Amino acid sequence: MAIFRLFGLLLILFPVISYAAQHGVVVLQYHHVGDDTPRVTSVTAQELEAHFAFLQENDFNVVSLADAQQLVAQDKVPDKTVAITFDDSWRNIYSNGRAVFEKYRYPFTIFVNPHLMEETPRLYMSWQQLNALTEFGATIANHSEYHAHMTWREEGETETQWLARQQQAIVQAQAKIDAELGSAQAKYFAYPFGEYNPELAALLKELGYLAFGQHSGPWSRYVPQTEIPRFPASGHYANLTTLKTKLLSLALPARRVAPTSMVQSSDTERLTIELQVEPSDDVQWQQLGCFYQGERLQPELDGERLTLSIDGLPVGRSRVNCTAPSKQLQGRFYWYSVPLVRPDAAGRWPD
Repeated sequence: MAIFRLFGLLLILFPVISYAAQHGVVVLQYHHVGDDTPRVTSVTAQELEAHFAFLQENDFNVVSLADAQQLVAQDKVPDKTVAITFDDSWRNIYSNGRAVFEKYRYPFTIFVNPHLMEETPRLYMSWQQLNALTEFGATIANHSEYHAHMTWREEGETETQWLARQQQAIVQAQAKIDAELGSAQAKYFAYPFGEYNPELAALLKELGYLAFGQHSGPWSRYVPQTEIPRFPASGHYANLTTLKTKLLSLALPARRVAPTSMVQSSDTERLTIELQVEPSDDVQWQQLGCFYQGERLQPELDGERLTLSIDGLPVGRSRVNCTAPSKQLQGRFYWYSVPLVRPDAAGRWPD
């Protein structure tokens, strides 16, 4: 196979230096805590406690996003470092999760949509409840004023008008969070539906935010500050057998070159993904596997350039996951994810 033929070239191009395993922060993403909500975005209180107990019993280093940011910036992330996040501030996070938060006292972040909280208070936490959870380690952060597809333009809207509308949704939400909590809060942002494009990411960077998606992989120095991945931990992803592999994942030393945006055109027939990789004698490059829609793709590795192709994309969100075993740490895998979304002819896709 091409990757095996080119692996020898990689060794020639890169000097053989001893590289330690590249650790990153594994960020977990939750939504609902309950057994009467959509399973795909839910964990039960029992599952959540099992996750927290596993972290405690196996000596994971659970950190706040503030501490994670500092560790990544210094490139000094300890092994088995984890951060915990919840999207949407559902009321059941408080009613069903509070006892777990109080027991373990792990730091965690809740991303909120202030307008939805005001519009449907029976579904979402109140500011009083959010404030109460800060006593058990919660940070309250920005999920935009509305839970909308932020890359979508309205009919007749120019790019300038669209970007101004998104900026208003971000700034307005942050102002409400700061006011309700009584002080300026850290600027962390979670993209609704995990959707973003280069213009939106650049806006958030300009405004001083760290921004989080819904693709997977550890957060390391290779990751742009407005494209931070998170591992979903709800639904069938809540199974500790498979979640354990993700909790122990390592940061693949790679940066995406193409495509520059996760949002593709509606007529995309063939897509080429290109990554720039860095040398590491701990990554078993010859066993690199990339997976999409249940199929294994065949990547090609040529020096610092890794490429793979996809024939056609379904309408909606998807992602490519690439993994490779570690030589030093048996049973552990390097992980990298490329998020994608293809619109229909009208420029839309399902939630």
